[in-house]
Amino acid sequence: MRAIASASSAKNRDIAVLVAAQFSLAFAINFMTVFLPFYVQAISPLDEAATLRWTGLIVGVSSAVATFGSTFWGNLTDRFSPKLLFERGVLSHAILVALMGFVTDLRVLLGIRILQGFLGGISTIGLIIVSAISTEEQLARRMGLYQSALTMGQIFAPPLGAMAAAAFGFRGAFLASGLMILGVFVFALVGLSHVPPRPRKSSADEVPRRQRWLAWGVALVGTIHIVFLPSILPLVLRDFNVPEGDQLVMAGLVVFAYGLSAAAGSYGFSRLTERIPTRRLVLACALGASVFQVLQILGVEPVTFTLIRMLQTALAAGIFPLILVEVASRGHGGSIGFINTARFAGNAAGPVIATFVLANSNLLTLYLILGAGLAAAAACDYLGQARNR
Repeated sequence: MRAIASASSAKNRDIAVLVAAQFSLAFAINFMTVFLPFYVQAISPLDEAATLRWTGLIVGVSSAVATFGSTFWGNLTDRFSPKLLFERGVLSHAILVALMGFVTDLRVLLGIRILQGFLGGISTIGLIIVSAISTEEQLARRMGLYQSALTMGQIFAPPLGAMAAAAFGFRGAFLASGLMILGVFVFALVGLSHVPPRPRKSSADEVPRRQRWLAWGVALVGTIHIVFLPSILPLVLRDFNVPEGDQLVMAGLVVFAYGLSAAAGSYGFSRLTERIPTRRLVLACALGASVFQVLQILGVEPVTFTLIRMLQTALAAGIFPLILVEVASRGHGGSIGFINTARFAGNAAGPVIATFVLANSNLLTLYLILGAGLAAAAACDYLGQARNR
């Protein structure tokens, strides 16, 4: 009995360490996200349209590369300790983020972001650790808590990162981010218990491949809804006639505000799974997020724009942890990694889609494309699950 209690206490401690590490890591990485588009504009020798395209590529390429690596690193947890893989990813990010502060060539910056994506996949390993040390009854709550910690790190960082870049320059802000990530590495190294490789489940227990792809599509478009905005915020704020000197700080505040609602949505909707079927929650969140995405066009000044965005992201953020719960309870590390590639792909595609559409059209067109895409993906996923039952 004492051994069982001790093991349970260790797992609770590991969850606390992992959640804290993921919050801190997300904070450190997103500390630089809000000023990265401004940094690209500052060092770019190109015209506005070309710079906008480079911005989308540089912001999105890391996640694009991680999309292909997430399943690979997830499969490695069947053979190697997830703790060691988690620490490897954290340390690689610390080095690469610090290096970005010394780059003034767009091509070199793009290369670092590509390498960062290849060595990434940290959140996939974290999700696998959460699944490995949680019971079926604990899984939904802990997945929501983990995702909420990730989101909270994303939302608290941008305003501080923007202020740091404004006060100390881009290089100082990049170095601060790298040092924070190094601190996360030391924290995980000391605080997280050894996690053995996760046994692979039989194919009979897996979520059907067709259904995994449908769920992946919803997670992809839902993630795009959350992440696309920072890459075009400089242009949006300019259209709102925000003074140029105030745009950087205003961008951080806008991202902070809607990120707070996203964190609430990530955790809040995962708590409803005990009363409402998961597939219905996914559909409701997706349709609601689609409607508010189109209504975003009604935000004609910073306050109303941000309020609509907060409602929209709260709904969109509820999608990913709900999908993960179903897959994690029935899949091995590779399956969890596969679903997490949707988040990486969404992080990559969001800035690219937003910048390329806006470079050739307008905001209403962008909002309509995003809204219709999520509604269609959610409907296909819902009908696909109904057919499998």
